[in-house]
Amino acid sequence: MSVLHNIYFSGKGTTKICAECIGAGLHMEEKSYDWRKQPCETKLEIPREDVLLFSMPVYGGFIPRMCAQLAMNLKGSQTPAIIAAVYGNRHYDDALLQMKDLLTAQGFWVAAAGAFLAEHSIFPAAAAGRPDKKDREAMAAFSAECSRMLNELDKAQYGEIQVPGKAGYDAQSFKGVPFHPDGDKACNGCMACVDACPKKAVDSEHPCETDGELCISCGACISVCPTGARNYHGDAYQAAGAQFVERCSAYRSPETYFADRIGISEV
Repeated sequence: MSVLHNIYFSGKGTTKICAECIGAGLHMEEKSYDWRKQPCETKLEIPREDVLLFSMPVYGGFIPRMCAQLAMNLKGSQTPAIIAAVYGNRHYDDALLQMKDLLTAQGFWVAAAGAFLAEHSIFPAAAAGRPDKKDREAMAAFSAECSRMLNELDKAQYGEIQVPGKAGYDAQSFKGVPFHPDGDKACNGCMACVDACPKKAVDSEHPCETDGELCISCGACISVCPTGARNYHGDAYQAAGAQFVERCSAYRSPETYFADRIGISEV
């Protein structure tokens, strides 16, 4: 029986929600890999008869740099792959194309791709409450179409998937944001943030502080803080957040893409 390898990185938990929703709709035996908690630091070979579901958040138009590096440890053998980019209502820019390129170079055949919405990790008022009911319905429909394709298991019938993105993109161009979570006087020193940070940007001796050179602003420390001490603070953050929400308040819908059947026009 084929196995679904469900790989995702999720700072505040919303990408995990999307990955689990899509994965459940594929109705396969599943192995899950949470790269925030257990990054893939050694080679992981996924055989031709299995399926990879690769779900990543979008930071500045690309997937997290650490995840792009970890993807180099994945190895396929023309293994079918499904990719999902999860973004916070601005745009996913070149993320899908980057994910496709990364996995293709590692021996995977990307059969389907989707861009899905989730609450923004830095400015949570943008796309607040998402993924919502409509998002879950879109993910279920996406899974159903992926299942149909995978059940055919004849990749020779399909051409290369086409996804949005700019040729010649520079995945190193995004240098991060100037905002990083820190702790306030509500901190009780429990060290949950220290354990949760995937980049070790929170020092156990100074848990209210954050190393801005290491922090990728994923929000993991915020999501695990039991007292609400960890968050983004400051007037500059508040001002930037108001501007961002004003620009990115329109409701956006998920977008999905599938490899075309050769010689058959999709209607």
